[in-house]
Amino acid sequence: MTLPKLALIAGLALLPGLPQDPVKKPAEPVAAKKIGTESFEKLAWLSGTWVLQEGDKTTEEHWRPLQGTSLLGTSHSFDKQRTTFFEFLRITAMNGTIAYIAMPGGKPPTVFLASTLEDGVVEFENGKHDYPQRIRYEKTAVGLTATISLLDGAKAKAYVFVKK
Repeated sequence: MTLPKLALIAGLALLPGLPQDPVKKPAEPVAAKKIGTESFEKLAWLSGTWVLQEGDKTTEEHWRPLQGTSLLGTSHSFDKQRTTFFEFLRITAMNGTIAYIAMPGGKPPTVFLASTLEDGVVEFENGKHDYPQRIRYEKTAVGLTATISLLDGAKAKAYVFVKK
């Protein structure tokens, strides 16, 4: 095997993230509710750029349109001087359900599995994660509200975004 091919293979092995529909099933954070990929069209409203302004701090969450069985997203919080937070996001098919995969600050991925998927509402859960354990997106008259909490609803924090 040539050195460039070997370097490419070694480099791919080091990439963070989870493959889509992996052959080896990872340990699931909670009992997965089977929500088929045919339900992805119910997430179309999530696509776009959403903005939350809190004083001089801006948070933008951007979701690309559904392509295949994934929506790719980013979250970026910043003020006039610097970036204060960023996160890579993915909603994808995984093991017969839909998963939300978060990589805050570029850290290793945390998987939240879909527990609710209705028109204008989607919830993901991971009871083994410290915080949040539930992530909920809800379409509203003015935009969308993202709420994070523990599974029992405690420590809820809502983020109200408008479409850019």
